[in-house]
Amino acid sequence: MKLHTVCNEAMKRLLRNQSHSFVGYLTAGYPDRESFLRIVKGCEVRGLHIFEIGYPSLDPFSDGEVIRKAHAAVDPKLREDMSFWKELRETISAPIWLMGYTVDLIDSGMYRKLAEAGYIDALVIPDMDHRSRLALKKEMESLGVEVLGFTCHSYDAGEVHETLETYSMIYQQLYSGPTGMQNNSEDYLGLLAESRKESNAYLFAGFGIGTPERACELIKHGFDGVIIGTAIMKRLNQSEEELYRFVGQLEEAVEGVK
Repeated sequence: MKLHTVCNEAMKRLLRNQSHSFVGYLTAGYPDRESFLRIVKGCEVRGLHIFEIGYPSLDPFSDGEVIRKAHAAVDPKLREDMSFWKELRETISAPIWLMGYTVDLIDSGMYRKLAEAGYIDALVIPDMDHRSRLALKKEMESLGVEVLGFTCHSYDAGEVHETLETYSMIYQQLYSGPTGMQNNSEDYLGLLAESRKESNAYLFAGFGIGTPERACELIKHGFDGVIIGTAIMKRLNQSEEELYRFVGQLEEAVEGVK
């Protein structure tokens, strides 16, 4: 088994103290700057362990309709407003995973500025090719910022093997396609078993997780954490109160898995 070490201090502390982690996605600056900062604090108070923050994009092509609409509603000036990212970092103590597309976050150089400023703890770049992601991981290690590897049962076997050999934190997609699709298949189980044999990496399940029950099922199958996006954004679109209620339910469910 390949052994890995997490380089980010905030993630080290969390993973030492949490048997299982609940990652929640929110689009940065949605529905507006002031509300967003209030919302992330409210989610942390109610038990959200890790924040996956969507970097505003003009073309979030891998996301489903709910998240695409959120991106369209955000002021694009927030992307390069360092005061906004500083305020976000000062608002919550939980780890911040910044999720973004290559053209927006990497090509602009903002990923480097935010990493050097200490405003983020990890990068999640779903559309980056395998070799470029490996290079990014190497670049970020000296700054103490994690880069998540990606696996899926439909991916190239060689790239999956190298991902398991290389990354300390891995985002295992439960299916291929846009986010937000409902999916209860068990195609992921073979890859999960292989991952456990080959690596001690922290494995996070993502895509199509819409209920506390599904989150519990995945953790019982062997994942270290779950990543929930569209279901959270839907609750936010209903009301802040509904979002907080849902976050509380998820935290209680995940914490309850033995």
